[in-house]
Amino acid sequence: MKTIFNLLDEIITQFPEVKALMGIYDEDETSFRMEAFSKATTHAFALGNVEQSLRYLNYMAKKLINAEAKVIEHIDVYYVETLFWGASPHTIALGWPLVPESLQTLYINFHGKAPLK
Repeated sequence: MKTIFNLLDEIITQFPEVKALMGIYDEDETSFRMEAFSKATTHAFALGNVEQSLRYLNYMAKKLINAEAKVIEHIDVYYVETLFWGASPHTIALGWPLVPESLQTLYINFHGKAPLK
């Protein structure tokens, strides 16, 4: 669990703009905190802030490389699975092609398809 706390602390350090959003949850509510980061990614696409979304996505894709199983599971279940949740077709059309392949694979493995397909 310590590795999950470290990951979440690192996200807040790397991306201080998400601190308030993630901070509405208690420190031990790691799943909600990770989902908040996922929602921030989707929201940035919705606002047309592609550069910020890409920073978040690329960071998470790099974290998957050589990560221990618990971290991979946390990223998969609480970050990737909630990407584009409730997003408009425009947001999905803009964002999905920019999602790194490793994250797309996790998304499709869970949902069975890409969003809007």
